[in-house]
Amino acid sequence: MPKKRKGNSSKSRRVNPVIAVVSICATLLVVMVVALVAVRSAVEGWLKGDEFRDLLVQKAGVALKSEIDMPEMTWQGSEVYADKFEANGYEDAAFSMLGLDGVRANFGGIQEQAVIIPAMTVNRLNLVFSDKKKNRPSGGGDTEVTVSGPRLPGFLQQFVPNRVDLEEIRVATAAVIVEDKASNTRPFELSGVRGKFKPDLETGVWEVTGTGGKLRLPDQPEVRIKDLSMRWQATELYINRCALGIYDEGYVDGSGEISFAEEGNFDFDLEISSIDVDELLEAEWKDRIDGIIEGPVRITGRPGDFIYEGTINVTDAVVQNIPVLTVIAKYTRNDQFEYLNLSQAKTDFTSDGEIVGLRNLVLQADGLVRVEGDIDLQGEQIAGILQVGVTPGTLRWIPGASQVVFVEKRDGFLWAPMTLTGTLSEPKEDLSGRLISAAGEAILKQLPEGLLNEAQKFLDPSVDSLDPGSIINQGRDLLDSLSPFLKGF
Repeated sequence: MPKKRKGNSSKSRRVNPVIAVVSICATLLVVMVVALVAVRSAVEGWLKGDEFRDLLVQKAGVALKSEIDMPEMTWQGSEVYADKFEANGYEDAAFSMLGLDGVRANFGGIQEQAVIIPAMTVNRLNLVFSDKKKNRPSGGGDTEVTVSGPRLPGFLQQFVPNRVDLEEIRVATAAVIVEDKASNTRPFELSGVRGKFKPDLETGVWEVTGTGGKLRLPDQPEVRIKDLSMRWQATELYINRCALGIYDEGYVDGSGEISFAEEGNFDFDLEISSIDVDELLEAEWKDRIDGIIEGPVRITGRPGDFIYEGTINVTDAVVQNIPVLTVIAKYTRNDQFEYLNLSQAKTDFTSDGEIVGLRNLVLQADGLVRVEGDIDLQGEQIAGILQVGVTPGTLRWIPGASQVVFVEKRDGFLWAPMTLTGTLSEPKEDLSGRLISAAGEAILKQLPEGLLNEAQKFLDPSVDSLDPGSIINQGRDLLDSLSPFLKGF
């Protein structure tokens, strides 16, 4: 019998290293798949249970410094729905109440121990800022309460989520309200806005964009929201850009900041355009001034105590039915003064709610007249110190005007001071009286001596010299009585 070769049995028992590696990898793969299935099953069960809801409530409560009220969540596949979410702010919260109705979110998986929610939709969002805040429970604070995650073996705990990353909230309609407890009013109310919120729950910064809706401020016309971009962090709201519609065709483009700390503070820079002058005037002035307003406006102060300042430019401006211009038109025999097309109409202004101050006022009709000066409006009362300039040729029909009244020469005009008093509905000025007085004096100096007594009885010094109507009537009577002698003038 032949002998067996040595070493054959040991060689047959030798394991192929490639097969060993493959076997180990296959085994590990099976273990990983089983583990992942176990993790997925455990996480899905955790997400759909009370523990995940408790995590959301806890995280939201700490981030928003609020008491959170959120009922059960309903899951349909990877989508979860809640009827409402409400956060009632504590004393150190930025707001007093944040409410969400009809909340629907998509589950986007787990990444780096974070539950990813790529999008959330909300039917209605209400955000209220006021002093009506909740007292924090005794011993309460921002310390997070430990919420247990899915029950998994120790080596799989590194996959357990411990936070929520919410990428975007889409809101069908949102409202932001500021309530003033002292006056029981709403000094700021934004409603009906369609918006998108991108929150960072770790830093507390919310990026907000919106369109549509309306903005209401005290004693101001309702504003339509065309486009809105802002950033909210704690008690500060930064308006990156807002495009607003006001009145029929008016447009406002601006930016600014609102602080809701303590009594609140507003700081807005606006650029207004396409606002019809008629929208801003009282009824008695609507048939006197026409034009389109544009210019920069700044609004500062707290709600209910705003300060407005800026510059108003009026394009396509027309001035008519102004008493002093009627007088000038009559005595210069130039009807253009009764209906002035202004090439320049502008003023700086300030308003603190009680007094409206117009400074550096300029009104000019090329080739005819220019008005400069300052005016103060307090309620119905009006007070102003103005300079009225007319071109030299327009005075040739007013005897004595260039010698007595318009005596300053500057910038191609002859200038005279004018004081404005009275009310908006019945303004009074002293230029008409001085013009008629100067004309009367110039005429009387040229009359035969025997006619002086007859003329002087029409210039009754007891009549209010600031009442242009009375003075014009006196002047008319005087001129009519002396007309036979004035044909040569």
